[in-house]
Amino acid sequence: MTNSSGKRERKTIQSVETALEILEVIREKEIAGVTEIADEFGRSKSTVHHYLATLEEHGYLERSDGKYQLGLRFLTLGGKVREQEQLYHLGKSDVDKLARETGEKARLIVERDGYGITLYQSSGNAIEDTPTHVGSIEELYCTAAGKAFLAELPDEEVSTYLGETTMHAYTQNTITDPEELRDQLEAIRSRGIAFDDEERYDGIRCVASSIVSSDDTLLGALSVSAPEDRVSDERFRSEIPDLLQNIVGVVEINTTYSRWEDMF
Repeated sequence: MTNSSGKRERKTIQSVETALEILEVIREKEIAGVTEIADEFGRSKSTVHHYLATLEEHGYLERSDGKYQLGLRFLTLGGKVREQEQLYHLGKSDVDKLARETGEKARLIVERDGYGITLYQSSGNAIEDTPTHVGSIEELYCTAAGKAFLAELPDEEVSTYLGETTMHAYTQNTITDPEELRDQLEAIRSRGIAFDDEERYDGIRCVASSIVSSDDTLLGALSVSAPEDRVSDERFRSEIPDLLQNIVGVVEINTTYSRWEDMF
């Protein structure tokens, strides 16, 4: 697992860090005004406004009715980053197939710095809006894909993750007890399937399985999510997991074949 705590300490530029922190606040709030952002940092509105104006000037922010939201410039950068991910190219068509066959939202997720990031998603015919999008960042302990990632780690790395993570309760079903999570990870290792039963979002059930290369490198995870009123226990615990594992197997074969081709 990629973890920022394992990186060497480096000197950073404070002004760049401030700009990035402002962008993170806007990402989380989706849209925010100068006063709201300034209050987050305890800085003057004039200082924050200078940062906002600079980011807007370069297309990273857009302003509407005096409030700021992320600009389309990030779409250019994000699209370029995604194109560099081999797993995106190898798994995209299989995510589409999974969405068609389940009629639900299927996602391809990768882990970075202790979070799950949606690399690609596709919706089936029956899907309603669910609260994820390409680029969504989610905690690992309370999502199916995240738990699938954690289950692939040795115990000492899981302990490190738990020691550095505050397990916030997003819903009444969120697991916040580290030992209970460890028990779930054992079950996931045994079956190869992880479940999120309204643990991250109320009313949403999710199933996921990790994607591992032939040399046991963790590449990502595939997940299927749907409103709980459309997913019976049988479908949640058996039907979707079986279909999911079949498609994960295809993706893993594709990654192995691709790596073999790259040698020639």
